[in-house]
Amino acid sequence: MLAAQTTRGWIADVRAAELAAIAGMPDAARRLGARRGLLVSSPANQSLARMLRERPADFGGVGSIVLGADAVELQADPGGFTGVLHVIGAECFDGFQRLGVLAEAWHSLAVDALASCVLRLEIVCGSDRDRIRGLHDVAHRYVNESTAQDLLIRSPQVLRLMQSDWEGGFFDPRRGTVSVSGGRAWTMADVTRGLACLSAEARPDGMHQVMDQKGLEALWSDHTSALHGSIFHERVEPIGVMRAVEAWHAARRALDAIPKNRRKGHGHLIEYAPDLICWTACRDLRLDELHNPRPNYPWAQAIDHQLPALTVRAADWLVQRYSSVRADRMRPYKVEAPELELWLKLLGLDGARP
Repeated sequence: MLAAQTTRGWIADVRAAELAAIAGMPDAARRLGARRGLLVSSPANQSLARMLRERPADFGGVGSIVLGADAVELQADPGGFTGVLHVIGAECFDGFQRLGVLAEAWHSLAVDALASCVLRLEIVCGSDRDRIRGLHDVAHRYVNESTAQDLLIRSPQVLRLMQSDWEGGFFDPRRGTVSVSGGRAWTMADVTRGLACLSAEARPDGMHQVMDQKGLEALWSDHTSALHGSIFHERVEPIGVMRAVEAWHAARRALDAIPKNRRKGHGHLIEYAPDLICWTACRDLRLDELHNPRPNYPWAQAIDHQLPALTVRAADWLVQRYSSVRADRMRPYKVEAPELELWLKLLGLDGARP
């Protein structure tokens, strides 16, 4: 243990073995005055327990255990930086769940395996004790919850885009593309879906995943995934992002303009799987030229004048395919049309899925 005295108590780095017993009693929450008992089945505590088993060194890498105490006595070694802290009249202001997970797992884990598990312990004494207790009781009010989108900044390719020239604007993974001159701006969802739709590398699986918020968050949270790499790759350039989003929006507008009387029967595909149709239509564009700043392809003309007709044609073809492969439909269109299995079957890719 390493310990140092502060203006309001002590701070110490403590090995798991020295803390395991603190929350080991059945009534530990009551004894320590914790705000709530151990939430054994909560997703957060299950993740903590898994981390403790698999990566004990990471268990104490973030956060700290904050205790209040009547008094603290240090039995130090001659150097004054290590030794044993005797905590008298302890109560837990913060970190009881982490302590409880440690206590629950202690008897089933080998002590040697936990040798690298060190937790930061803060102990508050004296006149500051009541104030710090009260602050921890309402600390949740001042926390900006982290989201999957926040993790995009750890992607090397997203970082490269942030540092690129956006012609009078800039790129921020929390805000998407931003124009300082009042021009077009798009959210990160727009950017991701546009790139998924026009990526030459991404299969329809990628377009399917990012249709809803849950799929977007799964992509944003893991920049090491194959799908992330097929959408945000080393060839992505700002001009390509702008073309991709413009094309995706143009294709969606073309679908919206299709009359309602063509959305009946298997035409429900237009209503419930629009991104499949957009992805298919965009296969007829020169996707290999998407990120080329000087392309041998008239992107503006293709998006404005060719893509709407390509989208309608793709819709007609896919609806016809739908009526062919699902002639004896047994389930509602609303349920079936958005399923990836159907998309791959309509595109003839069901036998080639990796």
